[in-house]
Amino acid sequence: MKKLIAGIPLLLTSLSAIADDEAVRGAAPQVDADPTGLIAFAAVFVGLIGYYAYVIWKAEQKKKSVK
Repeated sequence: MKKLIAGIPLLLTSLSAIADDEAVRGAAPQVDADPTGLIAFAAVFVGLIGYYAYVIWKAEQKKKSVK
């Protein structure tokens, strides 16, 4: 048990060394992305929400006209 407790500081020291190594290398430079995909997704998403609202509205109108 004493060996296990004595090994914890060594483990923590080695983990910080690994973390520092990754920080030194740095992150890859970001590439500017083409916004066409985001614009297309937003248009389809908003269109589907609008269509859903239209279908719900028409169903409510049909229920009111049947009564």
